[in-house]
Amino acid sequence: LVTLETMEEYDSPLEQKVRVPEVAEGVEGSSIYLKAGEEISVQDLLYGLMLVSGNDAAVALAEIIGGDQEHFVEMMNEEAQRLGATNTSFANPHGLSDDNHYTSAYDLYLIFNEAIKYDSFNEIIHMTSYQTAYYDKDGKAKELTVNNTNRFLRGDFQAPENITVIGGKTGTTNAAGHCLILLSRDTSGAPYISVILNSSASDVLYPEMVQLLEQINK
Repeated sequence: LVTLETMEEYDSPLEQKVRVPEVAEGVEGSSIYLKAGEEISVQDLLYGLMLVSGNDAAVALAEIIGGDQEHFVEMMNEEAQRLGATNTSFANPHGLSDDNHYTSAYDLYLIFNEAIKYDSFNEIIHMTSYQTAYYDKDGKAKELTVNNTNRFLRGDFQAPENITVIGGKTGTTNAAGHCLILLSRDTSGAPYISVILNSSASDVLYPEMVQLLEQINK
């Protein structure tokens, strides 16, 4: 959200090419395996961030958009406060566990509800996969393919009848458990945002989300 707002503020296209900073290489957890000095677009980084939770993409965007991760985290916290997400504190750009990094289901709703105002955000979360090419530090082309980790979009689980899942964001850490936020629509096109946090396993999370989505038809 902060990236999209900043790019819009400076009237910069998401296709703008940027250099991968050194600190974005080798970030732990899920990754798109960026290397320092590579040339890639902001849009490609957003796809890597949103579809497969690329923590290295998060660090790269934070450094590029905020100047450094510390300032970008300040921007994130300022945005959360602006939206009324008062039970949220960000300590890093990627969500890896930190005592000072936390949120709530309602705060995630507020942030997600703001993000879906951007067409590009809706396009990203709806994609089942994304392929692109970018360049290493020597100018040689590299291919990147990322597949959405959302198991509704992958066809592993089905939403209730009359509900269409548009897209969303998965997230898993030992501290947070298995988490999912979704944008769905009913047959009249009315939008719904649903959130499940701290589920015990992926195979538990999605049936729990189905049960939550069933409330829409009642």
